[in-house]
Amino acid sequence: MTGVLDRQAVFTFGYHWIADEEEAAEQIEFARRLLYLPVGSLVLMPFCGAGWHAHELAMWGYQVVGTDPCPKLVEEALERNHKMGVSVMFAVAEAPLPFREASFDAAMILGTRFGLTGSERDDRRWLAELARVLKPNGRLVLELPHRDGIVRNWQERTWERLPDDAPCLIVREWDALTGRMLEEWTVMDADGQTLRFAFTCRIYTPTELAALLQTHGFEMTNAFGTFLGAELALHHRRMIIQAIRQ
Repeated sequence: MTGVLDRQAVFTFGYHWIADEEEAAEQIEFARRLLYLPVGSLVLMPFCGAGWHAHELAMWGYQVVGTDPCPKLVEEALERNHKMGVSVMFAVAEAPLPFREASFDAAMILGTRFGLTGSERDDRRWLAELARVLKPNGRLVLELPHRDGIVRNWQERTWERLPDDAPCLIVREWDALTGRMLEEWTVMDADGQTLRFAFTCRIYTPTELAALLQTHGFEMTNAFGTFLGAELALHHRRMIIQAIRQ
């Protein structure tokens, strides 16, 4: 029997796909430095998933608010508050966000979630919302796929393993005209059902992203290719962007 997951399941499936406490800690160790903000500052983390990055950032002394469109992941994030010994506010939310204007010192979107819907209109809506809720000179940190690196290291078909060790086949198609990548994931769950879903990602070049940010009141100030601080280069498959609210 074959089941096809809807778009909402992309978030549930995808977040657990990258869930790793040690990796999240290493990424936050670098990403927090891009905030240039004192401990106690209020940081918004949209698309927080199960809260891996949000909890790690809170352990550094920041006030963190995480939002996600998936209720089950928000529930899991709240349950982990006690385990991690921190108090992070989590809420089920999408754009428009339920927050006042200029209420946050910074925002982070980690886990390559920006561009996941494949719609540039969605990305513009999110940037407009982030500009609205950030204070003047507020910091923005984004992790997202790097178009040059994706194309240079193109892999049409790969086998990966989920955290529960289930094999997952990922098949990709590239649309050079629109800068979009179609991925179809196929995995067999514990009940023996074959689950499949396909989604489209909008993959940006740094130049495209800088222009998009500027349109919504942000200035891109830095771009890195790894969470070790390597300068963004052609071979990097992802980029970590630092921007400031003008």
